[in-house]
Amino acid sequence: MSSARKTLAIVLSVMILLGCGVTGQTPTALSPTQTTTPTQPPVQPTAAPPTATNTLPPPTFTPPAGGPPISQVIVIDYPQNGAAVGNPLTVRGRVAIMPFEATLVARLYDAWGQLCSVAPIMVQGEWGGPGIFETTITYGGVPGAGWIEIADESPKDGSAIATAAVAVTLTGFPGGGYIEMPTPLARNTLPLQVLARVGQPGEQVNVTLVWNDGTQFNHLITLLPGQDGRGLAAFSMDWSTDPHPPHPDTQSAALYVHNQAGQLLAWQPLTLLHPNDPDTMSTKVYWIRDEQLSPQTLRIPRTLGIGRASLEALLWGPSPYNTAGYQTALPLPAEVLTAANRSAGWGERVRLKNLTIVNGVARADFSQELLANAGGAVRMTLMRQQIEQTLLQFNTVKQVIITVEGRTGVFEP
Repeated sequence: MSSARKTLAIVLSVMILLGCGVTGQTPTALSPTQTTTPTQPPVQPTAAPPTATNTLPPPTFTPPAGGPPISQVIVIDYPQNGAAVGNPLTVRGRVAIMPFEATLVARLYDAWGQLCSVAPIMVQGEWGGPGIFETTITYGGVPGAGWIEIADESPKDGSAIATAAVAVTLTGFPGGGYIEMPTPLARNTLPLQVLARVGQPGEQVNVTLVWNDGTQFNHLITLLPGQDGRGLAAFSMDWSTDPHPPHPDTQSAALYVHNQAGQLLAWQPLTLLHPNDPDTMSTKVYWIRDEQLSPQTLRIPRTLGIGRASLEALLWGPSPYNTAGYQTALPLPAEVLTAANRSAGWGERVRLKNLTIVNGVARADFSQELLANAGGAVRMTLMRQQIEQTLLQFNTVKQVIITVEGRTGVFEP
C-alpha cells in the first residue's frame, strides 16, 4: 500500500472513532441554577406529631440564578395553624439559610399571652445552605389559645433576622391543670407563693420545687375546692427543715405537681434568686407566735413597691410546714372557701386591692374575704396589728388606715 493510501486509512479510522463512540452519553453543561436535593422521603400526613424515627421533608429554598443572595425565611411545617397540641409539643420546619451556630429560638405563649417557654432549636444542614429542624418543647402557663414563634436572632444584638409563628391550642397536661402562680419564667425568692389548679378537691398532691443543680424539696398538699371545679393548692412554700440545706445560687428551677400515683399534673419554669442576689431586698412580715406578734425577715425580688410586696407576702400566710411555729390571724384560702359568712361574689383568697402612702398615712384596702369568720375582738385586733406593723416598719409610714372594699371603721381599735 502506498503511503498516500495509508494516510487516508488512518484519517478515516479517527473520524469513525470520534463520531461513533459507544462507551457513554455525551456530557452536558450543568446549569448554574441546578441544585441537588437530599434523598429523604417526605413524612406521610399524620394527625400525630412525628416520632424520633420519622424523617423531615427536604428544604426547597433555591437562590435565583445570578440574583442577590436569598434572604432568611423560616417555615413551620408542624404543627399546623390552629392545631391542638399536648405537652410537650413537637415543632418542625425549614430555614432558607443555616442560622448562626445552627440555632434558632422557640418561644411559646399561653392563653393569657404569657411567655411560658423559651427553648433553643438545633438546625441540620450545611453552612450557607438551607436547613431543617425538629424538637419538642415542654411548657408551663395556662392552657388554651396560644401561639408558637420561631426566630433567627442576630448574634450581634439579639434582634430578629426572621420569624415565623403559628396559632395553636395548648391542651397542657392530662386533666388540663396548670400553675397560676408563680407566673412562668418569673424571678422569685423563697418563700414561694404557689397557686395551682389541678386534680380534684380533697385529693392529695406532691408539690416539688427543683433547682437546676438538683436541690429540691416538696410539700404534700390536700387540694381545696376551687371555684372552677378543680382542686386548688394555694399556699406559701418554703424549706421544711431547720436548718435547711445551703441555698443554691441564683439559677433556673421548675415547680412540679404530681398526684399520688406519680402522674404529672402541672409544671412551671421559673428562676429562683439566692438571698444575697443584688436583685433581692429585705422586708419583714408579722406573724402570730404564742399569741404575740413575731416578725419574720424575708428576702423578696427587688421592687419599688416594697409596701405592697410585703402585704402580699403577709396575705399568703406562713408556710404550713414552717418550723418556727408561725401562724396568722388573717384568713387563708381554706377558711375563705368554707367561711360561715361567705356570700355570693366572694373569691378564693384575700386580695390587696389598693395601697397608697401620702404624707405618712398608709391606706390599705382589702377585698371582702378579709372578713371571713371575722367578729371576735381578739382576732380582729391581731389582724389589725399584723397589717399595721408590716407597714410601720417603713420610715415613710406613720399611720395605717385599713379598709375593706373602701369601707372604714372595720378594724378600729
